[in-house]
Amino acid sequence: MHRNNSAEIVLKLALQGGGAHGAFTWGVLDRVLQVPGLQISAVSGTSSGAMNAAALVQGWQRGGAEGARIALAEFWEAVAKHNAMADWWAAGARAWSDSAWFKPTLSPLSFNAMRPLVEGFFDIDTLRSSPIALHVAATRVRDGALAVFQGDDLSHEALLASSCLPQWFPAVEIDGEAYWDGGFAGNPALEPLLTAPGDALLCVLVQPLQLGQVPRQSSDILDVSAQLAFGTAFRRELRDLALARRRADQRFLHSARERALRRLRLQIIAPDDGLGALGHAATDTRLHQLQALRERGYATADAWWQQHGEAFGEAEGDAASWVEQFIG
Repeated sequence: MHRNNSAEIVLKLALQGGGAHGAFTWGVLDRVLQVPGLQISAVSGTSSGAMNAAALVQGWQRGGAEGARIALAEFWEAVAKHNAMADWWAAGARAWSDSAWFKPTLSPLSFNAMRPLVEGFFDIDTLRSSPIALHVAATRVRDGALAVFQGDDLSHEALLASSCLPQWFPAVEIDGEAYWDGGFAGNPALEPLLTAPGDALLCVLVQPLQLGQVPRQSSDILDVSAQLAFGTAFRRELRDLALARRRADQRFLHSARERALRRLRLQIIAPDDGLGALGHAATDTRLHQLQALRERGYATADAWWQQHGEAFGEAEGDAASWVEQFIG
């Protein structure tokens, strides 16, 4: 991670969504937030990644890195205790088990059960005024375009839109536009982070970059299908950025975006295996399950830091390593 003369580490974060699997990201962040000298310039999040991002930003504004750790823990404990949230996931689990995704006659629930939790936990004025730039991704229904809410556009509605799965809930309307879960368009979105301060970008995923084996059981096939649907946009953006970085290296004069790309140090923390296959359902918000995911994320981040942390963003060779990784 980038260090200046005062040993400060400036980091940008991109947080993937995935229901209760977002508790894995909680654990990763809990470890990262203990790095001495850490400063976070911007966070981009989608769905449960947006909730993690908002909790981190709100907590940091109130108490720095330790405040962010506390806020993340409080949010996920609130998820576990919130009966409406549990009902939401249960309804979703039933919908998936009934192959609701493929049933056009199934009407979404009329009430978004996340609303009381989101409105009760997050202070929008705090999120808007934080020195950490928060970017919340959603999908515009009419054309499938990525919409990123930031600054004065941040709201409870934006957070709800980012996590609005259409087979469960009606679209969230903001200024006359309808929005669905951001996972369709950017999970997470990287573009908003490119020009933020710092050269180190850490992407935290809740699904592995590669499948261990081809799924055979119907439940596994459905789970992997959902992962692919919500991970394709991110992989495409990674490849597009890598290609743009390669083109920038071949030019003499560079735009501001190209200069940012050439300085970028990108790393990914992700589980080695699918969390669902390990017994952690994305619909299970019982506290012991969330804590188990948190512990897995913490251990994964700790192992990653031991291997990469001290050199992340410093070594010259790291500048292009991510480019080759995502251009096949």
